[in-house]
Amino acid sequence: MRPTLATFFSIIFPLWLLQRSRARASYAAPITTLIFLIACSGHAAAQNTVRNVPYSTPVYTYTVQSDIIYGQGEINGGGSFKDLKLDYYIPDIPPPIDANNTLPLMIMIHGGGFSGGSKTNGNILNNAPKYAERGWLVAAINYRLVGDNPVPSSRVQTLYNAIGGASAPAQLRAAVASVDDTLAALDFLQARSDVYDDWTTLWGTSAGAITSLITGYCLDDQSIARPPVAMVIDQAGGLFGCNIGNPFDDPTGSDPVLMVIHGTNDGTVPFSFATALQTFATTAGLPLDFQAVVNGGHVPGLGNNTATTGVTLYQRTVDYHHETVFDGLTQGPQPPLPPGCS
Repeated sequence: MRPTLATFFSIIFPLWLLQRSRARASYAAPITTLIFLIACSGHAAAQNTVRNVPYSTPVYTYTVQSDIIYGQGEINGGGSFKDLKLDYYIPDIPPPIDANNTLPLMIMIHGGGFSGGSKTNGNILNNAPKYAERGWLVAAINYRLVGDNPVPSSRVQTLYNAIGGASAPAQLRAAVASVDDTLAALDFLQARSDVYDDWTTLWGTSAGAITSLITGYCLDDQSIARPPVAMVIDQAGGLFGCNIGNPFDDPTGSDPVLMVIHGTNDGTVPFSFATALQTFATTAGLPLDFQAVVNGGHVPGLGNNTATTGVTLYQRTVDYHHETVFDGLTQGPQPPLPPGCS
């Protein structure tokens, strides 16, 4: 029988926690203030770089480039590899986007219990075009699944060891492989001249949300370097793999801002996983937009559910970017960065 995400959270995950129980230090993080440095953001961009802030409403047409190979992943227990592919949604912005005309990046990571799903899942096909029409470069990725019998690379070895390595349940091993593949996608996409790295968002549903959360917040606990990520949008996910205390505790201050969307009647990933994230974020002072969909099930639709602000959940994902990642910036092209800034 193919394992489901409900099985993962009701049986596999609790057993793993029990088997790997350890004393965890209590953690009380000081409340900190997120400061956005608009003029000099730390991004290694060309001096004449124009950064394009997305619009709140559709403005552009877009083009899709399908099945771009962004890397390879080891499968079948070792010794063989498969191509990792993504679909790239590119806004048609004049002049052509390049190193001097850059856009923010959104990486969309599908659900499916780490055993199914793809970059053409319905919720991705419904939402990727909307983000591209507003001015995001959107990459919908495939990643290795349980059926691939994946072997994570040495890059994530400490995370792999933390979940039990080769002896861990198949879903946990596939979860680590999904993080490994997401890091590969980040490297591949942020090497492109059209991407403004510091404005990268990880957007995930269910298993993809778990992948987004681990990638965004746990890797520092495992001494794994992560490319820049500005925001994580968690839709019906949960978090594991962080070693100590509060997962939102990166001492460098590079934890992304967080948006959590979760149905209160989710029968696959319990709503308590969302409230746990809320507690951690409040304690650590991490900027959080928490959207509890009352009576909602697993992965509530973004277009047909209302946020606490009165707009659709989809529109709220856009608005929250403007309140945090793009705070203080007007929509559309920004003036080139000053000399010496990056």
